[in-house]
Amino acid sequence: MKMGIKEFRERIGEVALGEEPVVLTHHGKRVGRYVPDRAPSLDDAELTAWVGRMQAFGRQWRAVTPDWREQLHALGEPEEDIAALEAEDRCC
Repeated sequence: MKMGIKEFRERIGEVALGEEPVVLTHHGKRVGRYVPDRAPSLDDAELTAWVGRMQAFGRQWRAVTPDWREQLHALGEPEEDIAALEAEDRCC
């Protein structure tokens, strides 16, 4: 879809909820593009399952990565979060 800046401004609510990309024009010349970023919504069961998969992935990654603590430090992970992961690994 193609529309001018003024029309885009007037219809932003409608456009933001749509799925079609919009080419923005000003006096007929292309000046930008808007691409809606609509993440799928998850219900509680799907979210719980996803969290479980991510936690399992984290445990697996830590099991095969000997220097995982140093890597998390380098990424700026807080020390208390790293300690919580160590405690989780010890209990399971």
